Amino acid sequence: MDMMSNETLALATLVAAYVGVAKGFGLKAKWANLAAVGIAAIFVLAPDVVRQKIIEISVVGLSATGTYQLAKKREGK
Repeated sequence: MDMMSNETLALATLVAAYVGVAKGFGLKAKWANLAAVGIAAIFVLAPDVVRQKIIEISVVGLSATGTYQLAKKREGK
């Protein structure tokens, strides 16, 4: 039995995409892990209705820039 759900894996991909965007804006590598935990906390701690909307906004916005596809390819190596 898998310990992680598909939603958790999808969230991990979104978090990776957001960290990649933050790095593109100059986030130093030493802060990437902390940024990832902070972004993940937003997804996990948000109420379900809010989380679903954040996910929808994230997928549409990140896909429009090609960032989400890039992150999905990295995760799927």
